[in-house]
Amino acid sequence: MLEIMEKMGLHQDILAGKVALVTGAGRGIGKELARALAWLGAKVVIAEITDDGADVEALIRSEGGEALYVKTDVSEEESIESLAQRVFKEFGKVDILVSNATIVETGSILEMPVEKWERTWAIDVKAAILLIKTFLPGMLERKYGVIVTVTSDEGMPYVAPYSASKAALRSLGHSLAAELGEESGVSVFVFAPGMVDTPGIRKAAKELAPLYGMTYDEFISQSVNPGYKGLMPAEDCAAGFAYCIVNAKDYHGQVADPFHPLAKLGLLKFSQTAVESTSEKKIAEDKTAVELSKELKKIMEDVDRETNELNMFAKMWVKRAFRQRTGMTIKDWLEAVNMLISELEELDRAIKSGDSKKVESIYAKLSWICSNLEKLADYFRQNKKDVEGFIKDPEELSRAIDALSYREKITRLLMMKCSSKGVV
Repeated sequence: MLEIMEKMGLHQDILAGKVALVTGAGRGIGKELARALAWLGAKVVIAEITDDGADVEALIRSEGGEALYVKTDVSEEESIESLAQRVFKEFGKVDILVSNATIVETGSILEMPVEKWERTWAIDVKAAILLIKTFLPGMLERKYGVIVTVTSDEGMPYVAPYSASKAALRSLGHSLAAELGEESGVSVFVFAPGMVDTPGIRKAAKELAPLYGMTYDEFISQSVNPGYKGLMPAEDCAAGFAYCIVNAKDYHGQVADPFHPLAKLGLLKFSQTAVESTSEKKIAEDKTAVELSKELKKIMEDVDRETNELNMFAKMWVKRAFRQRTGMTIKDWLEAVNMLISELEELDRAIKSGDSKKVESIYAKLSWICSNLEKLADYFRQNKKDVEGFIKDPEELSRAIDALSYREKITRLLMMKCSSKGVV
C-alpha cells in the first residue's frame, strides 16, 4: 500500500497536523485506511467497538504513525459523546471524518426481524448523522474539513437493510455537500469501494452465495472491480481512498471510488472492453428518422446483450447506473424505441396523405421521447469519459471511444430529427 501511495504522489507529511477519525477501523477497509492516513502524517482516531482497534493502534505506532483507539459503539449517542470528549481532550479537533462502520445482516425482507433493520440503521446512518453534528461545527469554524460517507450497491437481494442504509448514506453525503457548498472549506464526498477483500465480505459471502445459487469460491471470485480478478485487496482500496481524501476538494459532492485514481496513474491493468467496435460504420447524416430509430434499436439490443453477459453484481451496477442516467431501464428503452419506430412510420404515412390532425397527434406523442433521447446521448458521452479513465491500451481505448461515439451520434441525430417537424 505504501508503495502504491508513493506512486500516486502522496508524500508522508501531506496530512501533517491533521486529525482523522475513522469509524469501524478495527479491520478491513477501515483498518487499512487508518494506516494510510497515519503514514501520510495524520493523527488517527480509531473508533471501533471491538478490541481489534487496540491492535490497529499498536500496528500504526509500530509503523511510526500516531494513533488513538477509543472503544466506541457508534449506534449509541452516549458512546459518541464519550468519543468526542476523548478526542477533543487528546487532539482538540477532528479534520477528517470517515463514517466507515457498518453491519451486514443477511436474509429475506419477509424474514428479517425489525430489530436487525433498526440495528443496521443505527450503525450506518444514525451514527453518521450524530458524528457530523458533533464534528462539523469545528470544521466550519476553522474553514477546513473532510467528511466522507461510504456507500455500496443499491437493491442487493438478501441484504436489504445494508443496501438501504448505504443508499441513505449516499443521499446524506450529497445533501450535506449541497448545503455546505464549496465556500465553507469543508469538502464532502461519498466513497464507493467496490467489492473489497475484507473479513466482513468473506463472512457475508458464506451466507449469500447459496442464496444466489453460487458457491463461496464463485462469489468471491467475481470480476466486478475494474482492473481486478475477484476481490480488490483492502490495501489497494485504502490507497485510492486516501488519495480521494487528500484531494477532497476535487471530489466535493461526488461519488468517488478507488479505481479512477489508480487507473489514472496507470496502476491498474484492464481486460478488453465489452463495447464492440463500430468505427467501420459510416454515420450517414442524411438518414431518415425511421432509419436512425432502427439503428438505435440495434444499439440498445447490443447494450442489453452486453449488460446481460456481465456477472450478477456488475450487471446490477450497470443497470442501476443506466436507469439513473437515462431515466428509464434498458428494457423500457427497447420498448420505447420500438414504439418510436412504429410512430415514425405512421407519421410518414400521415404526412404523405396530408392528415394534419394525425401528424399533430403523433408529434405530441413523440415530444416526451426527445428529452429522453438527450439523456441517452449524454449517457453514451459519459461512458466515453469512464473508459478514458479505465482503458490504458491506446488501440483498445480507440475502439471503445469509436463505438461509444457512434452510439452517441446516432442518438443525437435521431433526437434532432424527432424535434424537427416535417422531417421523417
